[in-house]
Amino acid sequence: MEQIAYLLTISAMTRQLLDYVYLIYFATHIPITLAVDILPLLPTSIIPQPLLALNRFLTATLKDPFMGIGPRSDLVWFRSLLACELFLQLPFFFYAVHALRKRLPQRFLPLLVYGVHVATTMAPVLGTLAFGDIGRSCMQRMMLGAMYVPYLLVPLIMAVDSFIQCTAPKLKSF
Repeated sequence: MEQIAYLLTISAMTRQLLDYVYLIYFATHIPITLAVDILPLLPTSIIPQPLLALNRFLTATLKDPFMGIGPRSDLVWFRSLLACELFLQLPFFFYAVHALRKRLPQRFLPLLVYGVHVATTMAPVLGTLAFGDIGRSCMQRMMLGAMYVPYLLVPLIMAVDSFIQCTAPKLKSF
C-alpha cells in the first residue's frame, strides 16, 4: 500500500503548477460567468449593450446553440445548468480563489466535488456539440469545441488530482 501512496503523490513543483492553473481557471471564470454565461438567463432589457453585442457576435459567428438570448424551450436543461452556475458555482469560485491563494489544506474536497459536478455537466453539452443536429460547419464545431473543452478538461484533472490528494494520506495508513 505504501508504494501505491508514493506513486499517487506529486512533486511540490507539480502541486504548485496545478494550484496555479486552478487559480487562473477560477479567477477568470468569475468575469466570464458574469459577462457571458448568465446572459441567456436575463431579459435583454437589462443586459448592457456591449455584452449584448458580444453575445450576438459569438452566437452568429460560431452558431453556439446554447448561448443565444431569448426563450428556448428546447434548452431548458442547459438554462438550468446556467442557473446552477450562477447560484452555486459563482459563490464557490470566490472560495476557490481564496483557498488556492492561501493554499488551504482543506481545499481538495470542495475542488473534488466541483470538478466532478462540472465534468459531468459538460458531457451533454459536448455531446450535443459533437453529435447533435445543430447545423454547424466543421470549423464552427471545432471552434465551439475549443471554447467548451477546457471547461471539461480542467475540472476533470481537478477532480482526479483532488481525489488523489484526499485519499493518498489514507492509503499510507494501511
